Amino acid sequence: MNRQRPAAGQQQPPVLGFLGPGAMGAAMVGRLLDAGYRVNVWARNPDKLRPLLRRGARAAAVPAGLVRGSDIVLSCLLDTAVVREIYLGDGSAAAAARPGQVFVEHATFDPALAAELAAALQARGAAFVDAPVSGGPAGAANGTLVTMAGGDAAVLGQLQDVLGTYCARIKHAGATGSGLRLKLVTQLLASTHAVAAAEASALVLRSGIDPAVAHEALMGGWAASAMLDQQLPKACAGDFDGHGAFIGGLLEVQRLVAAFAREAGVDSALLPPVREVFEASADAGHGGQALAAMVTHYLKEQA
Repeated sequence: MNRQRPAAGQQQPPVLGFLGPGAMGAAMVGRLLDAGYRVNVWARNPDKLRPLLRRGARAAAVPAGLVRGSDIVLSCLLDTAVVREIYLGDGSAAAAARPGQVFVEHATFDPALAAELAAALQARGAAFVDAPVSGGPAGAANGTLVTMAGGDAAVLGQLQDVLGTYCARIKHAGATGSGLRLKLVTQLLASTHAVAAAEASALVLRSGIDPAVAHEALMGGWAASAMLDQQLPKACAGDFDGHGAFIGGLLEVQRLVAAFAREAGVDSALLPPVREVFEASADAGHGGQALAAMVTHYLKEQA
């Protein structure tokens, strides 16, 4: 893949690369393409790239090839293990980096790995920003994501136009790993709110209150939360389709939250029972379903 260079005296937008565009990443790439950026994409399963290729993205055969053909490399990979493999494994993205290049990872993964990635890329003259996002696939599609970024502030400043394509708020949290640590705080709150919403949904169902009335009343006061807004109608309707966040997908993230709390010397009273509900729901066969399915944990017949 040959990267196009601007003609003398002209400045063209950067060529972007996106590694592993899944549910979140595909929506991000879609917005980048709509904004007029040239975007190279790579995925383990090339069939998943077809909708993006039809919209004008260009496929790379391997991660290293995508890196060589891009100015800024973005990714939103699955978890810590996948991030390590793609960036530091055989034929890795980091090994193909060149001076002046910028890498941005939007996944939620171990902050300690972010430090490794930053060091590996810095050794090749490239920069790394950990920029986990919050808002789900709908937020990515609508351009309303929030990103919490860790890394050099000046480098983040260079990314404002690109990230602003799908992020409504871009917050610099501090040095490398700070974005991930702030995202783990977000995940502690989101997981706790999700379990609270499941309990509330079970109470509404067991009491015979009209779910529509409950939803309107609860969302009008201090009880309101994004999780309650999403989960209560779905839980009461038995709509457990796993679009976006799903129960099993948060188990690894909650492990990272627990490790972060230990590292910070914070003895969380909320996280252990929250994790128990998530794990019990996954064990009961709801791991691939939406968070609303946790209502079943509270509605099961008592022995």
